[in-house]
Amino acid sequence: MKTNIFFILCLLIAMNIISAQTSAIDTTHIFQTKNLALNLDGARHAYHPNNEGFLYNLNGGISKEEAVQNKFKKSRGYGIAKKRIGQTNLYEGYIQSDGYFVSQTTPYNRNYPDSSPDKYADAETIPYITLSPAWKARGIKNCDIAFVINLDNGKKSAAIFADYRGNDKSLEISLALAQALEIPVTTRQSSSYDNQKTITRYVGIKNKTLKIYYFINSGNGNGKTVEEIKEVARKLMGQE
Repeated sequence: MKTNIFFILCLLIAMNIISAQTSAIDTTHIFQTKNLALNLDGARHAYHPNNEGFLYNLNGGISKEEAVQNKFKKSRGYGIAKKRIGQTNLYEGYIQSDGYFVSQTTPYNRNYPDSSPDKYADAETIPYITLSPAWKARGIKNCDIAFVINLDNGKKSAAIFADYRGNDKSLEISLALAQALEIPVTTRQSSSYDNQKTITRYVGIKNKTLKIYYFINSGNGNGKTVEEIKEVARKLMGQE
């Protein structure tokens, strides 16, 4: 009799453990859309003083004169990480060693200084979804995790929520996520300010039907590497 009771207790404990593990995998939060926008903020090659970046400097909020002189007002250069010039009311953008401006997003790796490109989510390498009011209303915070399926071609990718968009007109994703899902991105050829270089700009993205599994409180407010994003997403999807 005691043996039977012991066996039943062990069975119940095992079932509770399995139940707890299963309940930790919550794939019930799903969002689907086909209205997309492209985000290149944070990209290492987004902006350049000679207009050699993936984006026109005007996209980053500075004119040709402001970019060449690297001098603009605080309200300008919103796509570029900047610092105040002395006691003036003017600012200058941080410049990387290869000559490109440091492009900013909402802080991604908080332990880095504002001048470091590592502080921001690199749209060229990090598969991210831009936070917006609707995502925040769903309970998503900066650096929470998602898993995305392109229903038009079956391609899948882990993703992280990063940066911020002030409206919900479309789902904004990074270049890295678009490429991982094999979503066509439209480009345009144009010249640098000095007309010495022909630059390929990213100007748009094709609409595709995406299914997004999103996981509330799945991040810690700090950025992750691409491999870390993949690893966490696999576990959240119950793939491990």
